[in-house]
Amino acid sequence: MKSLIKMTLVSSAIVLALVGCDDKKNTTDNTDNNAVNSKVTISTNAQKEAYALGSSFASYMTTNLEQNEISPDKEYLISGFNETFRGNSQLSKDEVKDVLEAFGKRIQEEAKARFDKEKGENTAAGDKFREEFAKEKDVKQTKSGLLYQIIKEGSDRHPKADDTVIVHYTGTLTDGRKFDSSYDRGETATFPLNAVIKGWTEGIQLIGVGGKIKLVVPPDLAYGDQSFPGQDDKAGIQPASTLVFEVELLGIDGDNNNNDKTEQSAPDQNKDKNKNNDNAK
Repeated sequence: MKSLIKMTLVSSAIVLALVGCDDKKNTTDNTDNNAVNSKVTISTNAQKEAYALGSSFASYMTTNLEQNEISPDKEYLISGFNETFRGNSQLSKDEVKDVLEAFGKRIQEEAKARFDKEKGENTAAGDKFREEFAKEKDVKQTKSGLLYQIIKEGSDRHPKADDTVIVHYTGTLTDGRKFDSSYDRGETATFPLNAVIKGWTEGIQLIGVGGKIKLVVPPDLAYGDQSFPGQDDKAGIQPASTLVFEVELLGIDGDNNNNDKTEQSAPDQNKDKNKNNDNAK
């Protein structure tokens, strides 16, 4: 949300700067006006660069608006940009500033209300899910609150917290929706155990190479109150989500040469949503 406001203010500054340039020129190019309403032909590198800049700006704004559940009137959004770009803004610079400040305050309030609602619902759903899962056969709980069910013990070779492991895994929410899967990507994941969420660092050490485990990770051992939008066909992770993983420990890096392993990030403790389509990264 903050990035959206920042981008909005930055983009506004850019547009206003362009208005300043247009004011100095005090001219309006009819050719530019026609180009706005029709498909342009890209024939030079300069045209391609300009088009790419516009495309990047539109994609960034669209993504941020969708992620923050903001649905502005597109006709007025585009008109505001086009008219201002041509020096014909219907709002003064001060009016734009005042409107954007009020807009930022409103979406912050809406985001806070949405966050509180999601956190409350996810906390209740997670508590209920963990309570029911704890009753299942062979389920155990660690002192930290991690619930686990060993599906296959594996060998006597257990990883340590500072080891790099090679795994296959699937991550789902408590309602069964999948947010990540190395199986779907068609490649194993390799990552250091001390660089992932606490639930993984602790849980993967409970099985040996060749083993398989189911982990039910409470929010404080996962991503806490952070939220991450879904990518492609995968679900997003909301605040206070309890996460469910099934993990196969295929190997420990350095034990042998594994030509099939691919360096990947699994549930990272500092999850960055600006990176690839791995939702649990």
